[in-house]
Amino acid sequence: MHDTLYDDGMEKENPNPDDPLERMLHRSGELHEKLLSLLDGAEFDGSLRGEAAFGMCFVALEHGAALRALMAFGLPNSAVSLMRLQFEALTRAMWLIYAASDQAIAKLLAPLTLESEQAAKNLPGASEMINQIGKRVGQGVPVAAHQMLVRFKNVSWHAMNSFVHGGIHPLRRSAEGFPVHLALQVLRNGNGLTTMTGMALAILTGDEAIAKPMTKIQPEFADCLPDLLE
Repeated sequence: MHDTLYDDGMEKENPNPDDPLERMLHRSGELHEKLLSLLDGAEFDGSLRGEAAFGMCFVALEHGAALRALMAFGLPNSAVSLMRLQFEALTRAMWLIYAASDQAIAKLLAPLTLESEQAAKNLPGASEMINQIGKRVGQGVPVAAHQMLVRFKNVSWHAMNSFVHGGIHPLRRSAEGFPVHLALQVLRNGNGLTTMTGMALAILTGDEAIAKPMTKIQPEFADCLPDLLE
């Protein structure tokens, strides 16, 4: 898991203290490493639901690592586009844990063929998955987890779509430059999604000895994460 998700050379070991982007990239890398260390050697839910959710968490973590790599290489427009992929993979993972039907899980775990590809196209999109998760708040779904998905989508969805589909946002950023404060916010948001993914993986272990330390990530890395929900 560690070797395939992270390149130790992605962020500088000794970032320039006067460069806020270098500092943020360095702290983002430390956050990612901490999450992986907490999950190192863990055993995960071996059910079909657990297998599907674990696989989608893995995809979300990969997108998060790629987002940071693109920022480190000075490719912020592409990084923002990846944030939408990261968000949708996390949303899918949480939906698989809390709300997906057995039939939907079977569609995702089927061998990849033209027929299974077509069947999987009928799975719900991000908005419907979030709605289905919301209906199960109080039935095993943490309120904060659902609120995070809702807030993130409400605040970021249109801008992310613009970057993905070649809209006004990437055009203006390419012409006018990508402000440092915006780059820092993109990294914070990506780190927030990575942290939520780590929490989802902790849930899949069913191990309180992993889940409890995972809840301490937010205060430890508050400098590189979005503000907590009120």
